[in-house]
Amino acid sequence: MYIAVPVVVSAFAAYGPVYLLVCHLFLIPIFYRRKEDFLTPILALAAAVFSYSFISATLPMAIPEGPATVSLTWSDNVKIDGGKIKGLAKTSTGETIYVVYSFGNEQEKMRFLELNPSSYTFVMSGAFRKPDRPSHDYSFDMGKYMRMYGASGLFESEIILQAEMLFTMRTRLSEQRRKVKKHIRATFPEALKVEAEALLIGDRSGMDDELAANYRTLGITHLFAISGLHVGLLAFLMRELLLRARVRKETVDMLLIVLLPLYAVMAGGALSVWRAVTVTILVLLAASGRLKVRLDDALALSAIFFIWMQPFVLFQPGFQLSYLAASSLVFSSGLLAKAKSPIALSFFVTSISQLALYPVLLFHFHELSLSSFVVNLVYVPLYSMLILPMNIVLLVMTALLPKIATGLFMVYEPIREFIGVMTSWLASLPHQLWTPGKPDAVWLSLAVVGVLLFFVRCEEGMKWVWAMPLIIVPALLIHFIPYTDSSLKVTFLDVGQGDSIVIELPYKKAVYVIDTGGTVTFGEPNWKTPEKKFEVGRKIVVPYLKGRGIATIDKLIITHADSDHMEGADEVLEEIVVNEIHISPDSEVEKTMEAIMRLAVEKQIPVMPMKDGISWTKGQSSFHYLSPMDGKYVGNDSSLVLYMTTTGPSFLFTGDMEQEGENGFVRKYGHANLGPLILKAGHHGSRTSSTEPFVLALQPELTIISAGRNSRYGHPHPEVMETFRKHGFATVSTAESGSITVTVAKEGYSVKTMAP
Repeated sequence: MYIAVPVVVSAFAAYGPVYLLVCHLFLIPIFYRRKEDFLTPILALAAAVFSYSFISATLPMAIPEGPATVSLTWSDNVKIDGGKIKGLAKTSTGETIYVVYSFGNEQEKMRFLELNPSSYTFVMSGAFRKPDRPSHDYSFDMGKYMRMYGASGLFESEIILQAEMLFTMRTRLSEQRRKVKKHIRATFPEALKVEAEALLIGDRSGMDDELAANYRTLGITHLFAISGLHVGLLAFLMRELLLRARVRKETVDMLLIVLLPLYAVMAGGALSVWRAVTVTILVLLAASGRLKVRLDDALALSAIFFIWMQPFVLFQPGFQLSYLAASSLVFSSGLLAKAKSPIALSFFVTSISQLALYPVLLFHFHELSLSSFVVNLVYVPLYSMLILPMNIVLLVMTALLPKIATGLFMVYEPIREFIGVMTSWLASLPHQLWTPGKPDAVWLSLAVVGVLLFFVRCEEGMKWVWAMPLIIVPALLIHFIPYTDSSLKVTFLDVGQGDSIVIELPYKKAVYVIDTGGTVTFGEPNWKTPEKKFEVGRKIVVPYLKGRGIATIDKLIITHADSDHMEGADEVLEEIVVNEIHISPDSEVEKTMEAIMRLAVEKQIPVMPMKDGISWTKGQSSFHYLSPMDGKYVGNDSSLVLYMTTTGPSFLFTGDMEQEGENGFVRKYGHANLGPLILKAGHHGSRTSSTEPFVLALQPELTIISAGRNSRYGHPHPEVMETFRKHGFATVSTAESGSITVTVAKEGYSVKTMAP
């Protein structure tokens, strides 16, 4: 472990920032004090220098943009979705790249579905390009994803020049994995297929978002994957079975040492599986006496091996979480020894793991399951003793004795259905998630130091109750620091072709969300349609809210019933607490509003029609609806128009208001003094909005246009942009700049965008 820590620090420094190397100046004296010899600090320093030099020299170089012809082999986890196949691949020169291939027709797609793409070498013609920038700081970032897996470039192709089948051990195991998946699909009941694929071959692609959300809420996602617990249990079951069959212990251990790597390849070859397999093999070697190594040293050796082989694994949440969890348990053996029952031991294991991991969980996922401390007491034994063994038995029986398997399914499926119902019910209970948002570097570092000191103090003999403030105080600071922010923030989210705006009042007195974006679809689904539609609310709006530590929306304002403004609202309602919903009068009867109205009834959220003349005040800000002026819903011109005053500039949010609505607005409010104004341009900069009389009446200091990149509608329209340019009015667009945040501090304001 004294060698592994400097290796980790040097690896991070190799990727940057280099100043992390200074940490060694603090680590080496600590190691000397703990070990009281010179050899350990010398070895640690040597490992640090070697690691930094070696990793710096082997960092993957970014492939420049431009056309290219590439020979590649896809990984096992390549995905066919709609009209494309995409995933990580290895080139003939050994580089890892992310590849997207667009099928020419439906027949080509069907051919790919029949074959195993990872068993072929393809020669493709296409082009390398830069990954798209993320919508905001908390949304999926393709650039970071590629770095996590050591990918040097993003390659897009529509032409395959050559395909050649491979005959290697890896491809044969990959083909076996594919056969197992087809077997599961053909023989397991529909309700059990997804779970069997995840637990038996590590394929979680079939998991739906609702199930994934339930597992996250309860903090049991780790059970639905091939993890250290999974591999250890599998090895234990196989070992016990062979020993009871009177196979010699030495033979059993050697057989497991040979079979486990083959299983890792067959299970998809994910690094998480290889980590679990490696540690299990080291433990088996140590138990057999072939290798004299302690468990903590086995963990350290495993970590060092993977970091030297593939340094980018350091950036993968799975790598960080698995080794931190294992290390925390190893170094808490004194605490675990105090457990006087299996339940107490399980509680200690879960609690220690969660406490050790909470800074990393907040950094990556911005929330923490509070119920996991109790839920895992039930679900870990449930998965270990029932669900995983039963899936293994069912797989074997469906292959060897189908009639017995049918009888087992008749017994197991109702049991599993009941467990699923209970899981959904438990996940629906309120107040299970702590969502403080993503902590900044200072508070995150304080949390990490607090966790380390907690375990050190417990190791030194302090009662864990007295050591808990070391964890609780940083957690409270992380939670309450955002409430000390005196600025007001208005963020125009980059939701593509649509609108979504988040208003955060000073000291988090209230949070209002105007629209939630959505996807506009055309025509009937066809072979190019992805299996899972991209959900703007779940993938862009909710991550932003959680990243900002927002667990409750005080007012959700749906300006009108167009899909690109409100289709994501049901996803927001499912994951975030909403106190009330404002809608345009008479819009609740529109078909697009059905899901919102249903969820509002289920969750008992008041739905309140708004119109011109309704206002309220919160803190130093006031809010006034200035449109629509009557109760008849007519589409875009019935958009709710909200005027907000602050200590600095005022804001006007216009929804999709078009020319007729703007003319009515000018007639009624054209001579009103709205002060220094920031305008959200109507209808995404369409030529039917932002008319010259309207713009001249407002005289905006800044106009923000929410539009999609390469908009099929041509938004923002050149005529509209010319109107703003001609009169010297500044504009900024989400299409060009990504999400835009306007921060109001006292009487001034600043603008931040995602564009470099």
